[in-house]
Amino acid sequence: MISLLIVDDERRAREGIRNAIDWNSHDIHIAGEACDGAEALKILKQFPVDIMITDIRMPVMDGLELIKEVSKLYPSIRNIIYSGYDEFNYAQKAMTFGTCDYLLKPSRPDEILEIVNKQANNINEAKKQSEALDQLRIGFQNSLPLLRERTLSRLVLLSERLPSDRLELMLSLNHITFPKMLFGVLVLEIDDFYTLEQKYDYEEIELFKFAIKNITEEILSRTLVCAAFEHQDTIISILNTDQWIDTLKFQEIMMELQTKVSQYLPLTISIGVGSMDKGISHLHISYLESVNALEKRFLKGSQKIVNYMEKEDIEEATSYPLSEEKAMIQAIISGNREAMVEKFNAFHYALKPESSSKSHVLNSMLALAFSLFHFCIEKNINTDEIFVEDFPKLSKILTSSSIDVIKSVITGIMFRINDHINSSKNNNRIFQEALAYINQNYNKDISRNIVAREVFITPGYLGILFRQQLNMGFLEYLHKIRIDRATELLSNPGIKISEIAYQVGYQDEKYFSQVFRKHTGLTPNQYRNNLPKR
Repeated sequence: MISLLIVDDERRAREGIRNAIDWNSHDIHIAGEACDGAEALKILKQFPVDIMITDIRMPVMDGLELIKEVSKLYPSIRNIIYSGYDEFNYAQKAMTFGTCDYLLKPSRPDEILEIVNKQANNINEAKKQSEALDQLRIGFQNSLPLLRERTLSRLVLLSERLPSDRLELMLSLNHITFPKMLFGVLVLEIDDFYTLEQKYDYEEIELFKFAIKNITEEILSRTLVCAAFEHQDTIISILNTDQWIDTLKFQEIMMELQTKVSQYLPLTISIGVGSMDKGISHLHISYLESVNALEKRFLKGSQKIVNYMEKEDIEEATSYPLSEEKAMIQAIISGNREAMVEKFNAFHYALKPESSSKSHVLNSMLALAFSLFHFCIEKNINTDEIFVEDFPKLSKILTSSSIDVIKSVITGIMFRINDHINSSKNNNRIFQEALAYINQNYNKDISRNIVAREVFITPGYLGILFRQQLNMGFLEYLHKIRIDRATELLSNPGIKISEIAYQVGYQDEKYFSQVFRKHTGLTPNQYRNNLPKR
């Protein structure tokens, strides 16, 4: 039963609303009455209320303040203003606070009842929708119709050919019958599926698909025999009837199906319609027609209804725009983001998206992504950081998204590559400064900490740069520079080994000999003795 709260500072007005109508006969009961907004809020704390009728001008707290508070505290309550003509401007303001309707004083009982009943019906519809979704959840959790799905899939996709007697047995076990003569297929595609996957978890997505199947069967079963199943994130519905369906009538059914789906679920669908013909073997042909129809309208937007008979305006696939791809890569290297976007738009335009097939556009986008991947490998750029997703997943993202999402994904890849190139340029400058400092000061008591401080980075990051740039550590490089210089000095027999050690940065002659042998395979004396005599 719907509960109603009446708020008015005039006792006669409250009594008039309460007594002029037999509310119980309309499944509505009076939850309470209040003479101003403050009293109304006290009642709302104590009793659940579905609809509130309120005057505007009242003492203590007027109707506008009341509606504003109620909208914050009890957003599910439907607010109805009951006030005079000269207060209509106030009523308009109240509409912005969540008011559902307006009654002009004085109103006849039937006018009041009509407005309240309208809101009551809206509440009941919302409750039904909520209960329906709850039932869908329960049904989904308690049912695992894998065998049914597999059987229907075999009929349409011909993924596995079965003897007719075995197929009939499997249909019978699943209580599926197709007694009519004509067969056809619908393919229902969730618009921009990838974006939906980013918003909802796996169970919620599966619930949405389950709901689409139920809505499809509920609506179509009024006109014909049908059975829906899921295949690769699309919903396929088998149609079975004895007579041809009028085209306009069928279009109305498809539009009702789309409306119901968007009414109950946070998504829209596009529908591909295949032909109807005699025999269950026609299902596969009708399925291919439905898929083909949807592909040809890939770039036409969401909530499409595409019939296999619609005139084709698809040109033969154009060649891959290689010159535009090269221009994109040059823009990435140059670092101009506006130029990157401009060149990518030119690439997209060169695909002739308004007249190309879905497969041509998607294949070209995938090829572009692969070219960017190859560019990263050539430039020794970490592909994990650039592409975020591995290629199989990237392929799924591109093939399950709208063209706007696809362009956004590719643009993000370009920008990340450019950021990495800019970062590498900066890192290379820092690294060259570090090398220059080492080459000038190798003969002094220097360490990784000292060099890092000189070029304003952390010692750890300096070590990373050495590994990235030279594939060796800082200390290994420092030893190499010192030993290379030592080999030059050893050619002069007049310089003692201890003096050479000191000149190249080693304070301990014994340690110098150990390092020298590790790098050359000889002791300093052995190396000197093996030099050609002058």
